Amino acid sequence: MKKQFTWTLLASCLFTVSCKKNMSTEDLNDKLTPNKSMEVVASATTVSVNGYSNTSSYISSGFSFLDPSQINKNRQAIGGSSYTTVYGFNIPEENRIRGIRWNEDDETTSLWRPQGIAGFSKNGVRYLLVSWYAKDAAESKGSRITLIDISPSSSTYLTYRHILLVHNSLPTTAVDYTQYGSYAPLNVHAGGIAYFNGKVYLSSTSLGLRVFDLNKIIEVSTGTSTSNKCGKDANGNLYAFNYRYILPQVGYYRINNASPISSVQINYDNNQLWTGQYYAGSADASIVPKIFGFPINASGDVQNSGIQTIIPKNSLFTSSHAHGIQGVFRKGNRSWLSCTGSPSESYGSTARLARYTDGDTNTVRYRWPYGAEALYFEKQYGYLWSLTEFEPNAGAQNGSQVNRCIFAVDFSKYE
Repeated sequence: MKKQFTWTLLASCLFTVSCKKNMSTEDLNDKLTPNKSMEVVASATTVSVNGYSNTSSYISSGFSFLDPSQINKNRQAIGGSSYTTVYGFNIPEENRIRGIRWNEDDETTSLWRPQGIAGFSKNGVRYLLVSWYAKDAAESKGSRITLIDISPSSSTYLTYRHILLVHNSLPTTAVDYTQYGSYAPLNVHAGGIAYFNGKVYLSSTSLGLRVFDLNKIIEVSTGTSTSNKCGKDANGNLYAFNYRYILPQVGYYRINNASPISSVQINYDNNQLWTGQYYAGSADASIVPKIFGFPINASGDVQNSGIQTIIPKNSLFTSSHAHGIQGVFRKGNRSWLSCTGSPSESYGSTARLARYTDGDTNTVRYRWPYGAEALYFEKQYGYLWSLTEFEPNAGAQNGSQVNRCIFAVDFSKYE
């Protein structure tokens, strides 16, 4: 669930950023969400994409790379139908396809929360990718992605591995761990991810899109033996807290006048990346959330032309604006939105899957599990995937019950 901050806090943080001479130009306090007055100004201006900024020089030598098939997956997810028993799971039985529950540690941890979901196939194996952000005592570790084997015929079916996300911007203030050179944790909300031809795009709230090459996973020489160090020391030893693998950012796209960018997903029909703006369901009428479509070419380069802007409607929220957008998928002239924070419940959940057709004055809404986040369409199978985020005793409605799961529905039932 995205965080709202006051204008005073935002202004203070932006002033701090401007005073740090050695801070990378990509760092804009990514976890901050602009307030409504800023967004009203932004919505009246043209959305644009700056040229690609290549940040990969820090891994150009002294590193060796792995691809997903070479990753040792050390955790076992739970298959079967137990995912339907998590708090607030309300999908009608006839629409369910399959689901996954994390191991006990991951479905109950309060230090990490899952947000984005994407997928791909490689060498005949189907994978899911899930993004997480760190919180509380683990916040300095930033964000991570999880690689999950979802091929029933695979020898590593439903095994997974967490991989720490890193970038080349080293901290400029004191940290609660030992930081060496070359790379550091990527401290972002990680609200959404998309996959296209080996590239991973991570939504970055105030910046735009961060880019990773999934064929450039790096195995950390210290393995899981060190929990309080990160980076490459003077002797060439690699550290990543207690993570065995890191995935380094290779570049980014700064997107103007589209923040807060809370999610991203791919539309393969015409090669577009779609992003959504999250504002809480209690947001007032002056905030008009939008979704944006950014064309990409065959190489995955985001284009600064042909950008589409959609203003979806949803009568559950103030002035029928589609607040609470946690995920978006786009096909033809329709958008599917994973929305949370509705003022009314539907079968134990305040979330909805909302289908909006361009030009309509409202959405068609369906039951959607409590705490639902991003969307991913697995086109080959016609599956629409999503996931839920909350740990027990999270201060949300689930109380002491487990809420986290990954699930797929039959997309044809929602068209």
